[in-house]
Amino acid sequence: MIWLRRAARLLPVFPLVFFCLSCSDFWVSESSIQSISVTPISMILKAASSSTAGDTESITATALTVGGANQDVTSTANWSSNNSAVTVSKGTVTVVGTSGNVGVTVTASEGGQSATCSILTYTGAAPTALTVTYPTSINPASVSTGVYAFSATATINGITNQVITPYVTWGSSNTSAATVNSSGQVTVLGTAVAGTTFTITATANVSGSSVTGTSTTFTIL
Repeated sequence: MIWLRRAARLLPVFPLVFFCLSCSDFWVSESSIQSISVTPISMILKAASSSTAGDTESITATALTVGGANQDVTSTANWSSNNSAVTVSKGTVTVVGTSGNVGVTVTASEGGQSATCSILTYTGAAPTALTVTYPTSINPASVSTGVYAFSATATINGITNQVITPYVTWGSSNTSAATVNSSGQVTVLGTAVAGTTFTITATANVSGSSVTGTSTTFTIL
């Protein structure tokens, strides 16, 4: 009867074992993909014309595993474009359309996760004079805690003030004072020390080069 007594001692453990086995994460391998990212997250590319082909650029896809390892999945990811003006294969993006100001989203998917790159096409002269614009409600000398929508504009083919907010990479010079997301939404943190400063930058990846605009300096109230 010794084995019966030993089995009885294990009875309280059985519910816990069954609960763990029913959890979807119990059998997740450390090599499973937790998230995926693409670099760059935005580009501005020249469209094709009757005499020249459109731009061709590269995007890299990187997967983060459950175990914390980074893996280059550029060649294995499933790539797609939501607009026929731009094609993508194994991270190679080609503009085949002939129209400017066409917004395209390219997506990389791997292991049930996905990430996107926002692309804007242009014709004529490349974008220049990138400007970071902030709401008129902000006083740069004394910025209060809150969330503010910034925007990015540029001169494209000689036309000024073309909005390119979704097609730039945003950054903050002082993330302990203010953060900025991929949409240009700036959050001035409540934990920021009064008197500290920050600037917001927007960088456009334009046909293999870059154009950057930097905001005025803001001071926390």
